[in-house]
Amino acid sequence: MEFLDFKLLLQTFEDLKFIFSFIAPYKWAFLPILVFIIFLIAQDALLFYSQSKFKSKIEWDIFEIRIPREVEKGPKAMDQFFISLWTLFNTPSGWKEKYIDGEVTRWYSFEIIGSGGRVNFYVRVPKKMRHLIESMLYAQYPDIEIVGANDYVLQVPDSFDDFERIGYDLFGVELNLKNPAPNPINTYMSFEEKGGEERIIDPISMILETMNRLRPEEKAWIQLVIRPADPEWRKEGEKVMEVIKEKLASKPRPGPAGMPSFSFSLMTPAEEEKLKSISRKISKQGFETIVRTVYIAPKDIFDKNLFRSLTGYFNQYSTNLNYFAFNIDTFTKAKWWRWPFILVGRRTKNKKRRLLARYIQRYIPEATFLGRLNDSNRINLDKKSSISILNTEELATLYHPPTNVVLTAPSLDRVESKKVSPPGYIPF
Repeated sequence: MEFLDFKLLLQTFEDLKFIFSFIAPYKWAFLPILVFIIFLIAQDALLFYSQSKFKSKIEWDIFEIRIPREVEKGPKAMDQFFISLWTLFNTPSGWKEKYIDGEVTRWYSFEIIGSGGRVNFYVRVPKKMRHLIESMLYAQYPDIEIVGANDYVLQVPDSFDDFERIGYDLFGVELNLKNPAPNPINTYMSFEEKGGEERIIDPISMILETMNRLRPEEKAWIQLVIRPADPEWRKEGEKVMEVIKEKLASKPRPGPAGMPSFSFSLMTPAEEEKLKSISRKISKQGFETIVRTVYIAPKDIFDKNLFRSLTGYFNQYSTNLNYFAFNIDTFTKAKWWRWPFILVGRRTKNKKRRLLARYIQRYIPEATFLGRLNDSNRINLDKKSSISILNTEELATLYHPPTNVVLTAPSLDRVESKKVSPPGYIPF
């Protein structure tokens, strides 16, 4: 067998030698191609430098959403908030803004934090946008209270090596949609019950119940880093819908006495549901999204089952069209059967360092010319983070103030009294 493999290797070298000898006389013809490739690489390098410089100048602010005792508005109000947030979509308008100024689309982070049996809702935004975003939230939830907060990630070491020195460990992963972007997940509309009166089963109650069981030393973090998506992502959904519609189109064929006859195809229930679901998703604005989950605890009480409950929260949104799956490249446990098959312990530590750093930075990759962000039909050069497209309805399902049907009231820092604005005639 070894002899046969060696012969095959020799034959491969001979083939390569023949190919190079064939193109050698025409090597100058390939010079423009080489120059073009070098130009693209230089362009990407300039873009990366300019964008990094632009990002470093952004000042960030973080605030906490305090929930009142009674929240009668469901996730639909948060859906309207995300629709308003999408209107802040900014994009470079020319070559200078893109490659020299390095302007990037603004991104935001919406986070649910559990620590010692308490649950908090945080939002991290560019500092200059805070007042505008606060007003958007108050417009939908006038009874909530928004208070400035220190970044909770500063309460833990900023490197995994320091975690180990104090006897802590972490487990985490990024999640992304398994199927192409136009295929939807279950949203709050699917959690409505029709009875004597319509009521909503709040899907966020599951994660609050899980975080309510955390011990004082344990922490569970969920992070949704989002930015408005270009409407181009809808085109793939439109193509799928066209394929289904073409099946229903009448097709003429020759009939008796030269008279044309028509054949019709019926839509199956699954196709009808798929058509409605995709149509509903692409009818709303989308956001490029990265979902991260992190569980932190001392090594002596570390409970991987709790991490499974943390990630299992996303299973309730699964449909036959789409569902959340682990981005295995970001999973903080290396496997010996995955490339490069060696140094499993060191690879695991590197994965933990990377995920913690990206969580703290609220990292989301940028598009380049040679590579595009990984939604339904684009390739992401950064294989460690994968982008999903969620529309406003899906985002509102994942992140919204808990309604009064949630049973974990003791775990939330509730607003005990309602604040009102002073009369307009009082001087500031």
